[in-house]
Amino acid sequence: MNELFIRIIRKKLSYQYKNDMNTKDDWYVNDKNNMLDDFHFYVDEAVIFSAKVQTVANIPNGRHTDTIIPGPFQIKCFIGEGEHADPRNFYGRIHGIINTYDMDGQKISEGSTEPIPGKNGAPEDFTRWLVHDLQKHKPNPPNIDTRVAWSAGCFIMSTYNLKALGDILDAYKIIPGDIIGGELMEEE
Repeated sequence: MNELFIRIIRKKLSYQYKNDMNTKDDWYVNDKNNMLDDFHFYVDEAVIFSAKVQTVANIPNGRHTDTIIPGPFQIKCFIGEGEHADPRNFYGRIHGIINTYDMDGQKISEGSTEPIPGKNGAPEDFTRWLVHDLQKHKPNPPNIDTRVAWSAGCFIMSTYNLKALGDILDAYKIIPGDIIGGELMEEE
């Protein structure tokens, strides 16, 4: 059996997602140093797929601290498909980021979620961490990309690369819910 593994290398410059980090969040301010990070998919010790990704939370009015910290993570494959599908609002074949932590130190669960406390501390909603492309969400028509990769903590890649990754996973007989280990590292 082949060992599948993902390594993401985040450039420290990715944290500088605004022209001026002291400026208020805005759709035309939070677009600097976009998609500088590298996503590598390994089979055994060979890299068989690489893509540029956005890994730092840069979405206006989001929380920068929802960025996944360096260290181990796992990907739950094809979470929008299968018996217990969670289609969410994305086009493309999405994957969940699980069993890791964000910069707030909060754990991302097996469901690729983190509860957002509401009144009295009960979960009000859930933030989601995914691997998805940069298409505009449903109900927009498919195949319309956003101007830049907007991340709320997710790993964002081009539509073409998300499809290519899915095709590779299909070739290795990966099915919805299968889990692949990964590691996020940082470099200058």
